[in-house]
Amino acid sequence: MFDFLEHYKKTGYLHHAHIIEGESATLAPLLLAALERHMGIVAQGNPDLSTISYDSFGIDEARALTEMQSRAGLSEGARKIFIVSAPSFTREAQNALLKTFEEPTAGTHFFIILPHFNTILPTLKSRVVLVSPKDVQNHDDTSALAKKFLDASLEERFAMAKKLTDKKTGEVVDREKIRRVLDHVERILYTRLAGLPAQAGKKEGNEIFREIFQAKTYLADRGSSPKMLLEHIAMAL
Repeated sequence: MFDFLEHYKKTGYLHHAHIIEGESATLAPLLLAALERHMGIVAQGNPDLSTISYDSFGIDEARALTEMQSRAGLSEGARKIFIVSAPSFTREAQNALLKTFEEPTAGTHFFIILPHFNTILPTLKSRVVLVSPKDVQNHDDTSALAKKFLDASLEERFAMAKKLTDKKTGEVVDREKIRRVLDHVERILYTRLAGLPAQAGKKEGNEIFREIFQAKTYLADRGSSPKMLLEHIAMAL
């Protein structure tokens, strides 16, 4: 269910922020069990693991989370894990979390559980890995495009980048679609690299996931070039 943890077990790489779509009552216990199984994170009585549920996540909750993650872990060298769930996250709260999710305290990982991805701002989406155990985000063609992009030659990837970003006068490039393609590229790579020998998977994974993260971050900037970002990823793969 949580492919990113399977990948971590093989490579030691784990992105610092994940947003998981679904019901927290079901997913939170499964996530805790998976963290314990794949990362050795003790779920019970662990001062560096926080499971927090809110009726609504607003600006005050965002500031409190930022403050909590800035503190040093109670156990030396331990990872700090935050599992946060709420039925809704306000726009103000999401904006307040942008820098926190982009530059968290070292060794800190966030897992946000909410009912629907479509409530999340594109700028925040660009800083996280989207995880859907139900795989409901595959309603469009972006998953197939991502697989085709990964399996293509460099020349074919450049052609796909051009096709995705070429627009007639007055039309706007669909940055959200490109972000979804990059999300799926990231997700497919998690699965593929998990099958590589540990050292190879770790080296390749760390480098390419950093590049994808940066590309998604720049994509949220309306002054950036989606075509250049896709071409950069095409060469990095």
